Amino acid sequence: MSEPDRIENLGTYEMIWDCKFCGTQSLPAKTHKFCPNCGAAQDARSRRFPSDDEKKAVENYVSQGADLICPACSTPNAATAKFCQQCGAPMEGAQKVETLHSQVRDQDEKFQASEVRSVDNVAYEKDLRAAGVLPNAAAGGSKTGLYVLIGIGALAIIAILVAIFWRKDASAVVAGHEWERSIDIQTLSAVPGGTWCDSMPFDAYNISRSREQRSSRSIPVGEECGVRRIDNGDGTFSERRECQTVYEEEPIYDDYCSFVTNQWVYARSVEQMGESLTDAPRWPLLQLNSGTCLGCEREGGRSESYAITLQAGDKTYTCQVPYAFWEQADVGSAWNFKVSVITGRPDCGSLEPTG
Repeated sequence: MSEPDRIENLGTYEMIWDCKFCGTQSLPAKTHKFCPNCGAAQDARSRRFPSDDEKKAVENYVSQGADLICPACSTPNAATAKFCQQCGAPMEGAQKVETLHSQVRDQDEKFQASEVRSVDNVAYEKDLRAAGVLPNAAAGGSKTGLYVLIGIGALAIIAILVAIFWRKDASAVVAGHEWERSIDIQTLSAVPGGTWCDSMPFDAYNISRSREQRSSRSIPVGEECGVRRIDNGDGTFSERRECQTVYEEEPIYDDYCSFVTNQWVYARSVEQMGESLTDAPRWPLLQLNSGTCLGCEREGGRSESYAITLQAGDKTYTCQVPYAFWEQADVGSAWNFKVSVITGRPDCGSLEPTG
């Protein structure tokens, strides 16, 4: 959630608590650390946010930090206390009280109830689960699921590594050669296009313009505000109004140009192939309609590939190799290489002459 653009402090108020010994309810949590009816110490875990009708403002509030829980009697004490006000035990090493998550006023102008503490406490969490506030979780269930996922992932990685790296030695003789050379042919064509007019190509023609949305800008149109209650941990809570600026997108228009440009584009390929060393590799002959007119042709890119066929008993392998290698690998010559155990594909980079 993004931070609010504007925050307005509405004041500090007392949390309330209920005495579990005598049943007295809605006691101010800041001023009543003990029940006025039976004298029982306040249980900080019972603190809750009051309703609007129950709110009691704290005048001249100065925060000293969250209360400390006496390690001897569990009574909440001020953050600056050196000794417990109930039993006198030293407060050194005392833990802070658990604070409630903040409440936010919803669209119905009601505060959403929140009883989940922000500080981890195993015993208190068990109480919340028993009360149905938190869902019960099967012991170790989530960990077991995690271990299963980790195990499956590890097996998948191992399988991939085996498929890539598990290879065996093989030998074969060259049984044949193949080669192919190809030339791409381009033709000068009228190609329709479009872009913003301020970046239109200089050689464009047949130009037409239109107004189109090119971008947009955010315009502030107001605010959306909500009220948040924040537990201070000392028996009080701060209430504040948080506002987020509301924006609307305003379109920005510009001139868009549709046009035609003459461009060299791929038209076809001319190929030449052969299947032996005696059929020397050569480039195909071209007959082009050369020039700079629409429909005229020119040569584009060239490509070539060379392959040898290897025979090992009833198994045949094909390897793409450089021209110099292809030219020297005579038919009947023997070669050693690696083959993938899983896929059966040859590692053509491992080819070495036998002996």
